[in-house]
Amino acid sequence: MSLTSPTGHRDTLHMPMASPAFFRMVDVMRITALSRATLYRRIAEGKFPPPVHLGGRACGWAPAALQAWIDDPEGYVVAGPTRHLGSTQMGGRP
Repeated sequence: MSLTSPTGHRDTLHMPMASPAFFRMVDVMRITALSRATLYRRIAEGKFPPPVHLGGRACGWAPAALQAWIDDPEGYVVAGPTRHLGSTQMGGRP
């Protein structure tokens, strides 16, 4: 499997059998060249795909989710439900 980095270089993952179903944090930091703190900040901002919880304390990222970010890191927006400010947070009535 190969992933293209934001700099245009292709990261090729040499796997003897099949590519992994999920990438762990150390893999994501290597592939993206971002620190752990930056990754979690971008996840909170909706600018990086959130990890999938695999059970217990384990989590990982699906290769397709990482590739979507790699294809357009500046324009990436998390797909799915968005968080809206409640009316009480905007000064309105509940």
